[in-house]
Amino acid sequence: MSEFKRAVAGNDVRSTNITRAHDGSTGGFISGEIKLALTLRILGGGSYLDLAILFETGFSYPYEIFHDVINNWILDDKLVKINGIEYCCDDERMKEVALQFARSSNGVLNGCIGALDGWIVKILRPSNRDRVRNPKSFYSRKGFFGINVQAIVDKKKRILFRSILSRGAEHDSTAFKSTSLYSWLLRHSNRIARKGFYFIGDSAYLLKSFLLTPYDNVMHGTPEDNFNFFQSSSRIYVECAFGEIDLRWGILWRPLKFSLKHSSAVIDACMRLHNFIVDFREKTNSPDNIDRGVFDDDCRRYLAVNPDIEEGGVHGGEEDTRQDANGNRLVGGRPSNAETLSTKNGRICRDAHCDEIARVRFVRPKSNWYRVNNRVLEG
Repeated sequence: MSEFKRAVAGNDVRSTNITRAHDGSTGGFISGEIKLALTLRILGGGSYLDLAILFETGFSYPYEIFHDVINNWILDDKLVKINGIEYCCDDERMKEVALQFARSSNGVLNGCIGALDGWIVKILRPSNRDRVRNPKSFYSRKGFFGINVQAIVDKKKRILFRSILSRGAEHDSTAFKSTSLYSWLLRHSNRIARKGFYFIGDSAYLLKSFLLTPYDNVMHGTPEDNFNFFQSSSRIYVECAFGEIDLRWGILWRPLKFSLKHSSAVIDACMRLHNFIVDFREKTNSPDNIDRGVFDDDCRRYLAVNPDIEEGGVHGGEEDTRQDANGNRLVGGRPSNAETLSTKNGRICRDAHCDEIARVRFVRPKSNWYRVNNRVLEG
């Protein structure tokens, strides 16, 4: 917490309107520590009514303080910065992440620099204040209104890229294609391929040279099935990251009741604070502490309840601003030559990994169900 205080120490803690109100009611201004504590308690799921009494701020100011701290403190890049394009330009950082994934997959996924997936965050039905022409476009297949969040994480569940831009009804592939990172990767696909780097994603995404997805309709025991197992085992870290963020920040347990702009900021703040915690965990060299173990167990239960947590997000800072005459984002249409070529190269890269798995004779472990039934058949 002391590091967090130092990170935000440069911000002015005396907001004039709130200061005058607090001077009149309690005889003092609301300190930065109080603002930060109140914000974290609201993010944790606390009620503003209880917190107004606890911190003696008055009932009119908790959410004003909350949004002020998020927008001016937590979303400050000086505290935690998340930028996917900058990450893809940092060869040393990508090599470090690739080594982590290679170790966890026995070297099968050598070159993997991140796992991509989508996550739908619940929100209330967009209102007129959001200037949304079709609120139903935010109604997801999960049965609720939401924001589609796309994110890439490393093996330590650190967010490397996030996009909080898309509506809940958008497909993950469409949501990812609308980001500037996708456009950048498409333009620099040859450079990324030459270095042997790629991301991994589930079957909701299109196969590209920079994004390897599983094989479709494979037979059990084939090299393609073995590749799918190792690819899925490494991809689970992004789902665990979503589970950890959702379980830690209680404000996400219920639909966000803010405008789309403020809801996007809240989601971004939760992801940045998640990275802050991951960084602190790494600095203190305590990966197996009680907090980590508890959240790992909770994340497993979270995934068991939500096996297809594949939805996605709202862009936080790398937005693709291409629009048509009506102001709609330009996504989709016939694949370009670059996309077609990238898909072809992606197929070659995936097949090469599959051939290597067959050469070294790596196979997916047999499940307990398979062992039991196999013994029954043999008996």
